[in-house]
Amino acid sequence: MTLPHAAVPPISWLIALTVCNHVAFNASRVVVSLFAISLKASTVTLGLLMALYALLPMFLAIRAGRRIDEIGPRLPMTAGSLMVVAGTLLPAIWPAIGALYAACALIGVGFMLVQVAMQLLIGQVSTPDTRLRNYTYHALGLSVSGTLGPVVMGYVIEHAGFRPAFCVLVAVALLGQAGLQYVRPRLPATGGNAGRIAVEDGSRRSTLDLLQHPELRAVFIASAVLSAAWDLHAFLIPIQGSRIGLSPSSIGWVLGAFAIATLAIRIAMPLVSRHLSEWKIIRCALMVGAMAYLVYPFVAEFWLMCGLAFVLGLALGSAQPNVMNILHTASPSGRAGEALGLRSAVLNTSQVVWPLTFGVVGTALGMLPIFLSMAGAMGMAGYYSRNQSRKPRVAEIE
Repeated sequence: MTLPHAAVPPISWLIALTVCNHVAFNASRVVVSLFAISLKASTVTLGLLMALYALLPMFLAIRAGRRIDEIGPRLPMTAGSLMVVAGTLLPAIWPAIGALYAACALIGVGFMLVQVAMQLLIGQVSTPDTRLRNYTYHALGLSVSGTLGPVVMGYVIEHAGFRPAFCVLVAVALLGQAGLQYVRPRLPATGGNAGRIAVEDGSRRSTLDLLQHPELRAVFIASAVLSAAWDLHAFLIPIQGSRIGLSPSSIGWVLGAFAIATLAIRIAMPLVSRHLSEWKIIRCALMVGAMAYLVYPFVAEFWLMCGLAFVLGLALGSAQPNVMNILHTASPSGRAGEALGLRSAVLNTSQVVWPLTFGVVGTALGMLPIFLSMAGAMGMAGYYSRNQSRKPRVAEIE
């Protein structure tokens, strides 16, 4: 389904709302990790905190996607944004480990609702000729927020402390909620006819039916591994950086170098897409990412870590717009929100399993097996997608 452009705010508004929520979501993981480390939390505790960002979304994302197909994005986006505000506010009021557990759960569910609804809305308001471009703009917005968040939070923590850092996140989340209330009347309050018809004619049965589509199955696997590599980077760098003696601001810059690279590659994506298909870009991202994770445990210098983070950011940042375009265009009619919900559930499952597993492994065996395992997973995902191919479509990126 494609919505009339007049029915929703401009793409720039939608991206700005996503950026505010993503700053609160992404930067909070850095603040939570470093705050927990300052409280002498174990690696297992850090893994559990990071897993809580994804635990409830893992169970709720599919149902959320189906409901968004039916009721439209307005209510889920409003509820999700309010949960992000509450999640960032809690540790600012009660700076303790107990508050961090609740905050991670609230922020995780809230951002999942905002993200799934926004991804569907962008796909619906786009035409086939503009969809890849608009998803690229959306990904660019996430890169900007991913760049600013960790770097700014590193300096705020270093010069003001953890409670002011959480207060900054509250302010950003409130800005997103204010912007959402401003454009709320222009957001669709009901689902599309295709979603209703899919229920009535029986074409929408089990969500797992979506995995019978070979291209959807391949993109779900690739997306899960790429997302795990992205989130594992945010999980490992504060730990690795602290172990080799980096300051909070230096750790922020390593994460910032990663985010700057994702921004750069997404700016260059129209040119890249003229020469490479979506699947070639995704496979290249998996292979380069695997090599980066192989090298990471042997790097102990700040500038080398920044360089490697930049290379990994180029790889992972190139994949997301192409994944989203494939997912939207390959989904059955009226089930795009459901497919996005399934993707979110798959991603969140990996985000629960990987930090918990690696937290235990890291405590027992150190960081080396974690980096090598991630490299192996990316290599296997690249091999699995070897038979998928699409021709570049210049009309989509002009």
